[in-house]
Amino acid sequence: MPPGDWSKAIQVEVIFYTSCAFLLTVFLVSMVLALRGNQAAKYFLWVWAALMILALPLMNRANMISHIAAGLMLVFFLYVLYITVRYGMERVDVSHEETRRVLAESNRRIDEERRTLARRLHDEVNPQLLLTRNVLKQLEPLVAGNGRAAELLGNASGMLNDAYAEMRDIIKNTRIEVIDSIGFTAALESLVAHYTNISEKPAITLEHDLPKRPAMPEASAISAYKIIREAIFNAIKHSKAAQVRVSIHHNKALDTYKVEITDDGVGMKATVRNGEHAGIGLIDMRERVRVLGGALKIQAADPANQKRPGTKLSFSFSGQLS
Repeated sequence: MPPGDWSKAIQVEVIFYTSCAFLLTVFLVSMVLALRGNQAAKYFLWVWAALMILALPLMNRANMISHIAAGLMLVFFLYVLYITVRYGMERVDVSHEETRRVLAESNRRIDEERRTLARRLHDEVNPQLLLTRNVLKQLEPLVAGNGRAAELLGNASGMLNDAYAEMRDIIKNTRIEVIDSIGFTAALESLVAHYTNISEKPAITLEHDLPKRPAMPEASAISAYKIIREAIFNAIKHSKAAQVRVSIHHNKALDTYKVEITDDGVGMKATVRNGEHAGIGLIDMRERVRVLGGALKIQAADPANQKRPGTKLSFSFSGQLS
């Protein structure tokens, strides 16, 4: 045999036996891990054994070693691929759970700041507005003979009354202690009554099968309340709807709540529904539903109606802490 062929043959033998030694080490390590209860190592050995059982009848003594080595190498790379994919999926799940925790904590802090703001507005700013209004009333007899002064005083009183009414509306939309005081169901009924009083259209109806105080976590009740409130507000402001229907039902067997807010308005553009051009309110709703462990689904309420397809928002959440 020429010297060049000898050199090539030696290189091939070295590579072959090095690969066999490496794969044998992998095999032995897998056996040790399997004996210690590692499930992935057990799967690896079972797959390798199955391939060998299928391949042995087709082998002869001359190429059995090379076939076993090749089969072991194939299984090893399949195993590495499986572990890589599984690890990636686990990392994605961990990332999603971490995002949920961050959003939940962020919402909790925002709600706490809103509570503090509403409390200060109610306890500090509102009394000052009422005192100022009383002072202006005391000035009315003093300027009765001065038409220009009386007009300016009347304007000031009107603006102050508007500011006071706006302040009360801000406090009502900011405070959520109402859930603690009267319960989730009564809070929803009060919310619907509030929007019905300030706006003749759309007509808002609430359907539910809930007790006065459903057995759900406080954080879930607050998030669901705010999502529903934002959905009603958006329907009043943007949909030009004649009717808005809010429904929330409890599946006792699964302990889940299904919420739907439907209107018969002009509908949403597809770019808004899929989140491309969503406003702050819709983004906030999606985040809150995500924190609840669900997904906000937005679709046309009546797709066959081209002029007024309406909008249907729906989501579900568990009655237990996740």
